[in-house]
Amino acid sequence: MPRALLLVLALLSVCWGEVHPPTRCRRDARGQLTSLDTAITHFKHPRWGYTVDLISALHVGPPAYYRRLNQVFPKYDVVLYELVADASEGRPIPVRGQDQRNSPLSKLHRSLGSALGLRLQLDHLDYSPANFVHADISPREFNRSMVRRQESFASILLRGLQSGGTESPEVERELDQVDVLRLMGKGPSAQDQLHLRRCLALVFARPERIAELLEGPGGTTILRVRNQRAVKVLYRELLKGKKRVAIFYGAAHMQDLERRLVTDFHMECTGQSWLPAWDLK
Repeated sequence: MPRALLLVLALLSVCWGEVHPPTRCRRDARGQLTSLDTAITHFKHPRWGYTVDLISALHVGPPAYYRRLNQVFPKYDVVLYELVADASEGRPIPVRGQDQRNSPLSKLHRSLGSALGLRLQLDHLDYSPANFVHADISPREFNRSMVRRQESFASILLRGLQSGGTESPEVERELDQVDVLRLMGKGPSAQDQLHLRRCLALVFARPERIAELLEGPGGTTILRVRNQRAVKVLYRELLKGKKRVAIFYGAAHMQDLERRLVTDFHMECTGQSWLPAWDLK
């Protein structure tokens, strides 16, 4: 085979190869679900030596999950974090336990956490350390981008419904065990919350499908526009000489971010480590 063709094939394998999963469902020896885990995917530049870790986040979870994340962050020179917030008057730092009133995403996550028996990320993560750097857009930028792209949360939901969603027989079995009448009346029981967690864990374990539903054919504000901002801030911090960088974003963002690290920054993946997030036993 000609050497030029080998080079082309090698480049294609780098640019369009399989990306690493940002989440996984773990099972016991009998095949029963035990936990939903999130990944820390490690990258290194082969020439310049700087490292970037993609730390996948679930926006709702148990307090212990966020305590483990708080213990991970201090080892980095800089942690680029996602938060749709105005940074014009300095770095936005969420106040624990306080609603982000201008954020529809925060309200959605809080309602989801209540249904699943989980807590909101903003209530338990410590955003105050000096190595935290805001790497997201403002609410005004978010809304303007949504209008310019003719997007809405309703259109995203409709696209998911039209595509058939991410259902599977296992998801259907979990949903069948939820008491819908109690869910709509008094609220979910602890057993209902467990089945709902298992259901969503199975969905979240297919991040490529979630990204497909959120993005559509041309990309969306929720993922692509915000990822572009994160990458812009990453470039700025690397120019400042930062050597150990983390990008802390929602799991659905990670496969696109990984492709950008490989194609735009010419970085190589050196492995993954995992954090248990949701208990599914």
